[in-house]
Parts: sequence; structure tokens; C-alpha cells
Amino acid sequence: MGVASAAEAGKAIEFMIETNPGPGLGILLACMFFGPKVSRATAPGAIIIHFFGGIHEIYFPYLLAQPRLILAAIAGGAAGVSVFLLTGAGLIATPSPGSIIAYMAVTPRGEHLAVLAGVFAATAVSFITASLLLGFGRSERTKEKTNKTSEALA
Repeated sequence: MGVASAAEAGKAIEFMIETNPGPGLGILLACMFFGPKVSRATAPGAIIIHFFGGIHEIYFPYLLAQPRLILAAIAGGAAGVSVFLLTGAGLIATPSPGSIIAYMAVTPRGEHLAVLAGVFAATAVSFITASLLLGFGRSERTKEKTNKTSEALA
């Protein structure tokens, strides 16, 4: 479908549906700031691999460790697609791998801001949603305090 749309209109939004790096970036940022201790330690490296390397599978373990974060991925994806639709964004080919570099390489001339707006919107919405779902780190801080208290008593 994307190839047919691109041949007809010179660009296609279909290329942007699955490859948008924004939702994963937002989730990884939320895990870096508000996730469990292990996530906070590993998320920065995963961000580089995901956003610049285009390997989206790197954030799947973060989702599987806390399945409620799937809602953040859905919300971020919906926000990105909405902005792409509103701005008329599209790509001329599949960005493979789905890195921001590949995205920019297959963006039609003069439409980079529309594409970046959709990626930014997806990142922001998934970050906010994931942060809310992670309780802005409150539950992790409570667990850490409880562990320290129980260790001190032992």
C-alpha cells in the first residue's frame, strides 16, 4: 500500500505507522527516569540503540517487564499518526532500520518539520503516559526505602 501511495502522491504515511521511533523513545526515557533501578541503569544505552540505531526490539523487554507500558506505546503511536495525518507528512520509502537518521533520509524535501513533529508528539505522549503508569518512580522509591529499613533491622 505504501509503495502504491508513494508512486501516486510522492510520499506515503503507511511507511510511518510501524517505524516511528517516538513511542519507544518515550517509554525508554520514562524507564530511565522513573523505572526500576535496573531499568534506570540500562535505558540510556537502549535509547541510543533504539533512536539512532533503529533497533526497536531493544525496548520490548522494558514493555514485557511491565506490560501496562503497552498502553504508553499505543498512546504514543496514536499521537504520532495523528500529527502525521494533520500535517500531511509522509515518506518516500520505508526507513530501514527505523532510526531517526533513516527517517530523515527518506523524508521528502521540505517536510522534515512535519515528520519531526510527529516523532516528537509520539515521544512526548508515550513518555507522559509511561511516567504516569510508573507512578513517577514513587513505588520504586518506596520499595527501596522498605528494603533499606528491613536490612537495617536485620
